[in-house]
Amino acid sequence: MHMDLIGSNINLHSKARTKEEAILELCDMLEKSGYIRDKKLFHDDVYKREALGLTGMENGIAIPHGESSAALKAGIAVLKTSNPLDWESLDGKPITLVFLLVVPTENRNTAYIKMLGHLAAALAYSDIQKRLSEESDSDKFKEILEMAGGM
Repeated sequence: MHMDLIGSNINLHSKARTKEEAILELCDMLEKSGYIRDKKLFHDDVYKREALGLTGMENGIAIPHGESSAALKAGIAVLKTSNPLDWESLDGKPITLVFLLVVPTENRNTAYIKMLGHLAAALAYSDIQKRLSEESDSDKFKEILEMAGGM
């Protein structure tokens, strides 16, 4: 995956205390960087998807996604929190690392499947997950993702 999918949409020092605060912070980043045109609409679409099933994976990672007409281009926003967040997850544990996928409605199938495939490949290894969860530098974080997922 090319790191332009993330661009400047990364905060490894978030003070978010709830899932809601984390998603709002991610939506703010995406709006400021030009990935979405309507923060409220995109936010609502993320929550519609949340209602369909778990986006909390295992080992403190969540991958929510918003397929939305408010999305201007495909991308990923990353948030790491110092506070563990209550989030419905496969292992029942709190979340500290959130990857929000932005999927424009027009090319949802190709954009979404590509991004999710790359992200899943990168996150498939526990050593990669550990390195990402411990990394505090945005550029190094992106490098780890890029090497791990063939991005």
